Amino acid sequence: MPYSSSGVGHNGFDKADLHIHTKCSDGLFTPEEIVRKALRVGLKAISITDHDTVTGIDKAKPLALELGLELIPGVEMSSAYKGYDIHILGYFFDYQQSELKSYLDHCRQLRTDRAERMVQKLAKMGVKIEIEQIIIKAQNGSVGRPHIAAVLQDGGFVKSFSEAFSKYLGSHSPAYVKSIETHPQEVLRLVNEAGGLSFLAHPAQNVPDEILRQLISFGLDGLEIIHPSHDAYRQNYYREIANEYFLLFSGGSDYHGLKDHEDNFGQIWIPYEWVTKMKSRLYPVAKG
Repeated sequence: MPYSSSGVGHNGFDKADLHIHTKCSDGLFTPEEIVRKALRVGLKAISITDHDTVTGIDKAKPLALELGLELIPGVEMSSAYKGYDIHILGYFFDYQQSELKSYLDHCRQLRTDRAERMVQKLAKMGVKIEIEQIIIKAQNGSVGRPHIAAVLQDGGFVKSFSEAFSKYLGSHSPAYVKSIETHPQEVLRLVNEAGGLSFLAHPAQNVPDEILRQLISFGLDGLEIIHPSHDAYRQNYYREIANEYFLLFSGGSDYHGLKDHEDNFGQIWIPYEWVTKMKSRLYPVAKG
C-alpha cells in the first residue's frame, strides 16, 4: 500500500499507529527515529506506548512538532488479574501528573527487580549473565525480557530471540518471573485520574472472554482492535464486543524493530477517524 508524506494513503484515509515501542523500553529505535520513520511511511499521528514509562514522549515531542506529526501521549502499563498478564494502553493523559509519574517510577524499579530474579534463575541453570549487562542493554530505559534475551544472544547462550523465549524466558519457561501484578482496576484509575483513556491491548493474546468482560466492567474505554496478532476474524470479533459495550477502537503495529521479520511499521494502522472519536469522548462539544 503506497503512502504519501502527508499522512494520506491512496484511498484518502488519514492513518495513525497508536502502539509503538522505542529504546525507552524494549524497542530498537530512539523516539526521534520513530518520528522520522512515521513521517516516511505517511502516518498522520502516532503514540509512543513504551512499557511502564513515558520518558520517550518528551524526547519525541520537539521533532514531532517541528515536522508536523501529531504525537499522542501514550503508555503500555502492566497489570495482572486472575493469573493473566493484562496490558493496558493509556492515551491522551497528562504524562506529567505527579501520581502517575510516581507510579511509573515504582514500576521501573519493579521491572529491574524482576530481571534480577530471572538472572538468579538462569544462574541456577548454569547460564551466567549479570544484571548490569541487562541495564546497559536497556540504555537506562524500562527493563524487559527482550533485553535479557539480547544479553543471552550476545553471550552465545541462544541463537535467536525466539530461542531465548522458548528455552528460558517465555511464560511457561524455567527462568520466567511474573510481571507487575497491579490490579487492572488500579491502572484504569491512574489513567483516568490523569485525564486519559484506557484500552485493553491485544485482547487475543491470553485474555479469554470471561476475563475480557470483567475488565470491561472495571471501566475500560476501549479495545485494541487492530494488532499484528489479530486476523480479520479477531478484528471483527473484538469490534462487535466493543460496539456491544459502546467502547472505542484503537490499534497499531506494536512495533519494536527487534526481529528480522518485523517489517510491519506503516503497514498496520488505524483510520485517523478513530483518533477523532477518542477526542470526542474526552472533549465533548456542548450543543445548543
